[in-house]
Formats: sequence, structure tokens, C-alpha cells
Amino acid sequence: MQSLKLPFSRNPIVYVSHALSRTFFLYTSCILLSTSALASNQHNDSPASSESKIQTIEISGHDGEIVEAFVVSRTEPNYEILIDGDVSESAWSDTMPHEVFYVVDPDTLELTELKSSWRLLYNDQGLYVSAVLEQDHETLVERLSARDQGYLNRDYVSFVLDTSGEARYGYWFQLNLGGSRSDGTIQPERQFSDSWDGAWRGATARTQSGWSAEFFIPWSIVSMPRVEGDRQMGIVMQRKVAYLDERHGFPPLPFTKPKYLSAFQKLVLRDVTPRQQLSFFPQVSSTYDSMDDNADGQIGVDMFWRPSTNFQVAATLQPDFGTVEADSVIINLSAIETFFPEKRLFFLEGQEVFVPMERAGAWSANTPVMLLHTRRIGQRPIFPTIPAGASFNWSDFRQPTDLRGATKAIGQVGAFRYGVTTAFEDDTTFYGELEGEPISVTQAGRDYAVVRSLWERSNGNYKGLGFLTTQMQHPSVTATTHGIDGHFFSSNGKVKIDSQMLMSDIDGQENGYGGFVEFNIAQRQGLTHELVLETYDDRLNLNHSGFLRRNDADVMKYRFRLRQRDVLGFRESSTRFSVGQSWNGANQVISAGISLSQEFTLQNRHQIRFSLGYDPDEYEDRNSFGNGTFVEESTVDFGMRYQSNSSRRLYASASAFVRTESLEGLYVSAVSSVVWRPYDRLSMFANLSYSAHDNWLLHTKERNFAGYVSETWAPRLGVDFFLTSKQHLRFDMEWHGVKAFENTYHALPEDDVYLVEISDPDPESRNDFGISRLSLQLRYRWELAPMSDVFLVYSKRASHPNALERDFIDQFSQTFKHPTSEGVVVKLRHHLGA
Repeated sequence: MQSLKLPFSRNPIVYVSHALSRTFFLYTSCILLSTSALASNQHNDSPASSESKIQTIEISGHDGEIVEAFVVSRTEPNYEILIDGDVSESAWSDTMPHEVFYVVDPDTLELTELKSSWRLLYNDQGLYVSAVLEQDHETLVERLSARDQGYLNRDYVSFVLDTSGEARYGYWFQLNLGGSRSDGTIQPERQFSDSWDGAWRGATARTQSGWSAEFFIPWSIVSMPRVEGDRQMGIVMQRKVAYLDERHGFPPLPFTKPKYLSAFQKLVLRDVTPRQQLSFFPQVSSTYDSMDDNADGQIGVDMFWRPSTNFQVAATLQPDFGTVEADSVIINLSAIETFFPEKRLFFLEGQEVFVPMERAGAWSANTPVMLLHTRRIGQRPIFPTIPAGASFNWSDFRQPTDLRGATKAIGQVGAFRYGVTTAFEDDTTFYGELEGEPISVTQAGRDYAVVRSLWERSNGNYKGLGFLTTQMQHPSVTATTHGIDGHFFSSNGKVKIDSQMLMSDIDGQENGYGGFVEFNIAQRQGLTHELVLETYDDRLNLNHSGFLRRNDADVMKYRFRLRQRDVLGFRESSTRFSVGQSWNGANQVISAGISLSQEFTLQNRHQIRFSLGYDPDEYEDRNSFGNGTFVEESTVDFGMRYQSNSSRRLYASASAFVRTESLEGLYVSAVSSVVWRPYDRLSMFANLSYSAHDNWLLHTKERNFAGYVSETWAPRLGVDFFLTSKQHLRFDMEWHGVKAFENTYHALPEDDVYLVEISDPDPESRNDFGISRLSLQLRYRWELAPMSDVFLVYSKRASHPNALERDFIDQFSQTFKHPTSEGVVVKLRHHLGA
């Protein structure tokens, strides 16, 4: 027998730290219930707003201190401003502007040289916001895009509105030069989401001295507490100047400062009396499936009723979740599930109350852990029991399930917010043959229910305590999960704690438990620390309604980030360091590693990044697919990336990565990307990825494994053309091609955890394989009005059955001839109502 090595799990120090992690998790989860003792009395250090021309009034802030608030002007009751980007109405000229802005990225916090004039107005219908922006026309960067692509480097203005008035929740709105829009929600302190889409209006226009923008935000689309008399809100206003790669903002709240939502400029609005909103979104769609030569039509409706500012009910009947968004091509040969984000509008509306913390959303740096993952609703049906010898079209079993309907209610009462969601899948019938006779098999649909409640208090510091429960019911299984989440954010912004305790119950017989806690410490501006502790037992199962990559794990991770300006002649420097380790229930180290990355932004706005990592010996207990646990030996990796100035019409990036294989040899990958924007309405990109393994370890059968020599090519091409800012034509094509050839053979002995090399166990046949998968979509979208659209979508997915027998170029061209799905969807969705 091979001599036994000592991975980290055999170290007595690690045994102690493992025990401490469980104890520490339980302690911190409890202490969140009494975090008021941790609150700090330090005040916000943002510059005073007294230089503004807007009328101000002194009010009491979150922690009792006296702060200056902007008094927002009110228009005549029935006066409406034309939202066309041209800020020429008398209502604007009669309103005093705010013109004091600071450079917040990079975080110099110096007064800006370019002038920005913002004005705020409101009436019973909603809030009007305008911005007049001084800038040389030769330096303007206009780039049209689809909605919610606010991350692109171009000129834009945005503001975040704290509609709670207490730093509990809010909304953000962004207008890019040219009229493209982005929006979303925010929760304490910087928990952003772009999943919410609101029916607001906005437009931009070029002026003699630069450009201007106008927003109109109806009160009926945002949540607000019930208030008698004057209403308080908070706001932060920002502008991106792309050619300088700068963001200007007021109040000055750079990302290097921990406080954000609780440090907004206060607003006072008098006699806001929003009206009720009742909106209908009838939708009709027609789908043609060329694979079955079958056309199908569907009529459905979404309804949103907001009887007051703090309550909303939504329902959908016969919803059409047809393909208007395409998932990326993913080739996953591991035992770990791939996470796909939600893209369907109904489930995204009002979803923020069901997202307890950042890692349950789409922008988290940590692995998603969520009790509610709405992609589970309408997923492929549970595989039915089929008669022996029957033949079916097996691709039918991979199709999504139709939904009969869904409902959602969200609201708040005082310090409590709550939400309830239900969804009901339709039964699915599969048609096949048995002994030459047609047969059918029907599988029942699943029913889902979700309940959420959250108590929040923002009084100098932020405290929150929430409960979330989900249930999935099906004749074959009933799965229930519960979660209790706690949150704390100190008044000085230096300490942030999020925690969640989890429980699952499968058929009332199998209970599982787990949870995690995340500590974020802002030592000073630009310097942050994060500590994450997680524990999940081997019975915890969230994946009927939620998402958990794996159970049976205890995790400790630490991250450090330092951002600095003007270092060694660079414009900005960003240093990241992380170290972590995970154990399974057998006290075996299943993942461990240490990594360091350094990124520099040059004075010409180009970026260069280096990374270095080391992973020690680890136990692998999943990728044998139930055939034992084995040790993967240590690896070292190095990477580098370069990107040119993304505000230019032509910019590019290139990266390379190399890692030692756990068996022997190297894994290398390279990615190059080019984006060309010949003019503002047309943007094209090309991306090419290549990777190669010398010894890619994969499970073959039972306790046998093989090391493969492999190559993977993955090009992606895209074109975005805008006839107008509201008519978008998009072409997107992605292909992944893999070739893998057996190189070495390994077996896992019954009495050992180390793989041993063996001769080919089956020399008469080889397990070489090739994969060729293609996704193509051509989509036209016409935005008739806010939240009213026409879609015309052609989509095709294909997979070559004999990919190994052809070279990559031929493999790519031939894949088009082997579609797995192909069709056309026409969809009309129209907004009726207030």
C-alpha cells in the first residue's frame, strides 16, 4: 500500500479551527439578535450640502443628529413636463439647481471641473429629475445598449432613491447618453440588483454645451411607507464621464467607503399623496418549432395592483415564458450543478424582498446559497415512470414545464416587510410508442409556495431579522425549507454582519441543517476585510426550491482588498488576497487554497492584472459519482490579463492562465476579446477562448478514472444594432467544441484514498469523446412604451453527434446541421393602466 500522506485535515491545528468555526457560527448567529450594543456614535463625514442652491431645512437624521435636507419643489397639481431630454420648460428654469459634485471614482473626492446642474420636482403623479451636463462634444461617448447594461463604459447619469426614508430599501435609475436605460433595487448597504424593471420614462438630448437628461418616476411603481405630513427620502446623484473614466457624485460616496445607503442626501417632500395603480400586461405569443413542424399559440396576462404605497399584489395567468433570453453554452462534466440566473420578468418583479442578503442575488462574490431560486419553477418535469420497452423522443423530457399561474403579494407595516409567492405548474404529457402502438405518460406538475417576513430598524445603525420558508409539493415528494437571517451594519460603516440559519425537511422524515455568517470590516478607506464561515450537514437539501452547490461542508474563507490611487505612477492599484479551506463531515479537506491578485490601472486607462494561487492536497468526494473519495494533489496557478481603454470605439482584452494538473502536466487557457463600436448605434464583439489539458481527470465507471489530453475552443460573436434607442436588433452566437483522448488510466483501491495508475482496463474500446454545442439567437425588440414590447426571436441550439471525427473548423460548420431545438417566437406584451 502506498504510504499515507497528510493533507491539511490531519493537522491538529485544523481540527481545532474546525471546531471553532462551528462554535463561532452559532455564537455570531445569536449575537445578531442583540447587536444594538455594537452601534457606534460616529457621524457621517460627507461634506456639508450647504453650498447647494437648493433650499434646505434642518431635520433629525437616523441617529438623532441634525442634518440638512433638500426641500424638493412641487409643481402645479396637473402640470406635466414633456420627457424628451430637452430641459427647457419653465418649471425647470424656475427651480434652483444643485451644482456641487465630487470625483468619487477614482476616489480623490475633489470638486469636479465639469459642471453638472441637477434639479428635482414632484407632484402627485411622481418625481421629476433633470441633469444638465457640461462637456465638449468631441469627448462624448454614446453607446446604445439593451436595458440593464449599465456597466458599459460610456457617458451616463444615475441616481439612487431611498424611498423608505430610513435607509432600508430603495431604487436606482440610470440614463445613458442616447436614451438606453438601466434600473434596479438597493438594500443595505450596497446590495444592488438589476432584476427589477420599472415603468418609468427617461430621455437624453445633446445641447450646445454638452448634453442633458430627464427622468420621470411614477410614485405608483415604487414602494414607500405610509406617512402623514412631510415625507423624507434620500438620494445620491452620479454622473459618468467616460473619456476621463471618472464618476462624479453627490454626496461623495465612493466604493472605497463603507457607508452608502445610510449616508444619502436627505430630501423633504410635502403632501405626497400617490394614487392607486392597477396595471394589466396582456401578452400573446406564437411559437413555431421546426423540429416537430408544430406551431403553438398562447394568450396570458400579468396583473399588478398597488392600492397603497406600501402594498402590491401581482398575478399571472397562463404566463408565456417563451425564449426571448438565451442561456450561455455550458459544458459541465462534474457532479456539481451549474447556477443559471433568473431572466423571466414576472419572477423578477418585486423579488428583492425574497433576497435575504447579497449572496442570494446575482452580484455576489460568494457562491450562491438561496432558499428560493425561481429557475426551479418551470424547470424540466420530474422524470416519470415509463413502461419497459417504450420509446420516446427523449429531448421532450428536457423541455421546461408550462405554468398555469403564479401570484405574489409584497408590502410593509411599520418596521416589517413581507412577501408571499405561489406558483403552479401544469401537468406534462409525453407521447411515445410501445410495440408499435402509441402510448402517453403524464407527469404531474409541482406547486410552490414561499413566505417571507423581515423586521428592520435603521437608527444610526441598521439591524434586520428575517424569516423565509419555501415548500414544493408533488405527488412523489414534499420539500420544505426554512431560513432565519440576521443583519447588522454599524453607524460608522466599519462593521457589517450578515447571517442565515437554514433547515430542510423532505417528506417530514429527513431533516437537514446549516448556515453561514459573513463579516465585512472596513478598516479604512480602500481597505476591507471579509471573513466567511459556513456549515452544512449531509442531509441539508435546498435544491427543490432553492440552490446549494453542495452540502456536507464546513467552510472558512478570508479575503482582503486594498485599493489605492497614484501608486508607483499608476492611476489606481487594486490588491486582493484570499485564503480558505473546506471540510466534509469525515473531517477531510475538500477544498483549500491561497491566492493573490494585483491589478493596475494605467494613466491611459488601460488595465493589467496578475494573479498567483496555490491549492494544497484536497479530497474529492463528489466527482467519483458515489464511487469513493480520493485525493487530488496540490496545484499552482498563474494568470495575467490586459485590457485597453474601454471608452474607445475599438478596445480589446487578452488573458492567459496556467495551472499544474493534479496528476501531471499542465492546464492552460487563453481568452481574447475585441469590441468595435464604429458608431453609436452599432456595436460588435468577438470573443475566442482556448484551453488544453495534459491530464484532465474524469470518472469513467465504477472506481476507474482516466486522464485525458484535451482541447477546447469556444468562440462567441455578437452584433447589436439600434434602429432607434427603442428598436434593438441583436445577433448572438456561441459555440463550444471539445476533443478529449485517453492518456492515462487510474483506479481507486477499496482500502485507500490515493489513485493508482493502471494499464488500460478495456483495451478493446476507448472512451475518447468529442462535444460540439452551439447556441444561436437573432432577436428584434421594439419598446412601444415603458414595459411594453414586441419581440421577434429566432433561436437554435445544436449538438454534433460525431464531433470527435472532425477537425474543429469542420466540427463547427457541421454542428449547424444537427439542431436539438430550433424555432421562432413572436411575443407582444403591452402595459395597460396607470
